[in-house]
Amino acid sequence: MTAPPVPPAGQAPAPHWMQQGPPAPMRKSKKPLLFGLGGLVIGVAIGLLMGALGSAVGGAVSKSNAISEAVEACSAADTAGVDVMDEGKSLSLQTTGEESTGTSMATVVCVLTELASPESIFNKIDSTRALDGTKSAEWSGFSASWTYHPDNGLNIIVETAAK
Repeated sequence: MTAPPVPPAGQAPAPHWMQQGPPAPMRKSKKPLLFGLGGLVIGVAIGLLMGALGSAVGGAVSKSNAISEAVEACSAADTAGVDVMDEGKSLSLQTTGEESTGTSMATVVCVLTELASPESIFNKIDSTRALDGTKSAEWSGFSASWTYHPDNGLNIIVETAAK
């Protein structure tokens, strides 16, 4: 280390921090850049997660309205034998029998078609006899159970998976 410079006569000595020479150049910190990139990554991840959750919730809400929408599409809202229950989460369809009144088979077919029921369900319903008791089936987000008797007609309960 060199000796500090001697001030000219009549001047006060320089403060000690000036006696050490020029200050070292300041290094730029990478922390703000890393912090910003980390925040961006976290923000994108949260956005994708929220989008996925929103889509799932939207799908469940859409499925929960499907029964009411199917009944409306078939113009069966005020039809005898068609009852939307549980705030649109279940449906009772009763056709006319020899001793009871209800809706037509055309309405039942229309509603089940609107609910994207597979052809196998129609075949199972069509082949149900009075001796078979209660039958049931499931398909994408729905379940159905039904009975048939000539006196009472066909009675079907359809429920959504979103309860």
